[in-house]
Amino acid sequence: MKKLPKFKTEKEEASFWDTHSPLDYPGEFSEVKNPFEFAPGLLKKAARSREERKRQLTLRMGQRQIDLAKVIAKYKGLGYQTLMRIWVIEGIRQEIKTHPEIEKLLTKI
Repeated sequence: MKKLPKFKTEKEEASFWDTHSPLDYPGEFSEVKNPFEFAPGLLKKAARSREERKRQLTLRMGQRQIDLAKVIAKYKGLGYQTLMRIWVIEGIRQEIKTHPEIEKLLTKI
């Protein structure tokens, strides 16, 4: 059974998936308990803008928080910055779910 390689950068991972299929790596993936669901308005906006470029964001965090994120990311087979982006996305999703009135504001963005 093939094992997924460890990627040093997101670009390296993207290049890999351009030429490989997840079906070639049975057993390397597990079902997600709570899949992420985009709000319909966000999907429409994303479709209009096609591919949104990532922009750099600087956050000040304690070294312990960063180290913990790195340990968790390594355990999950992810880069720690990728994991932190996932956490931010999940937090945004939870806020929109908890406060539906926020979704109304999204149409103004």
